[in-house]
This record gives sequence, C-alpha cells and structure tokens, in this order.
Amino acid sequence: MNRRSVLSTAALLPFLAPAVLAQSGDVLPPMSTITFPPGSKTATVSGHLSPGGRFPYYVAAKAGQTLSVSASSSTVTTTFQVFRPDTVLTRGADGMAQAHGRTLPDAGPTDNARAWIGAIPQDGNYLILIAMAPGTGSPAPYTLTVALQ
Repeated sequence: MNRRSVLSTAALLPFLAPAVLAQSGDVLPPMSTITFPPGSKTATVSGHLSPGGRFPYYVAAKAGQTLSVSASSSTVTTTFQVFRPDTVLTRGADGMAQAHGRTLPDAGPTDNARAWIGAIPQDGNYLILIAMAPGTGSPAPYTLTVALQ
C-alpha cells in the first residue's frame, strides 16, 4: 500500500467509525433527562417496562442537594438504582441499558429500592435506572417521581 492510499484511508476513519460503532451492537439504549417545570422541584415521568426491562433517566444535581426518588407500579417487582455521575451506560447483551459504576448508598442493585432519599455528594448527572425483575409476569406501567431540594 502506498503512502497516498494510507493517508486517504486515514482521512476517512473519522467518518467510518460512527457507522462501525452503530453496527457493532454497542449503540447506547434510549435515555431521557428529567427536567423540572419552572418553579417546581419535583418531576414525574412514566412509561412501561417488560419483565427484565430497564430504562435510564438522568437528573442533574449539585453537591449538597437532597435527592428524593420514588417508583410506583402495578407490580412490586419494579425497582430502581441511583448511580454516581462517573457511571458509564452501555447496551447489554439483552439490548437493555446496563450501568457500570457505583451507586449511592441504599440505592444499589440488591437494595430493591422503590423509595429513596439522600444527599448528593458531588455535582453531576446522576443516572436513575428503573427496572422490572425478569420472569415476573406481563409488561406494566410505572411512574417515577424525582425531587431535588
């Protein structure tokens, strides 16, 4: 391969990389940012989860604020986790959101949180991952309420 071919190929890499990533299965799952209506410190979002399903939400918070999160659903198997800002979100083998990072105290994968309140340790975008346990019946609607004080 001559130098001109190498340089031409190298020049195309920035344009080819996104297409390769999109085809590799590493595309991030859909996610939403929770925003608060003007003058309000509380926001509510809703959706549907299938058994084994997970859906990510981000909320921007500042150190020292108090975050309150609660989930309600027609099934008791819908829980959530709250992850620190340095968490990386990827697409799991099942196509669902998979978080890689540390959770806040009492809001981890084994805590089965349906309600949580705690102090924010640092500024950043916190990941709230709502999930339904696998093999727990049929898809169900959920409501996630988030408040920042």
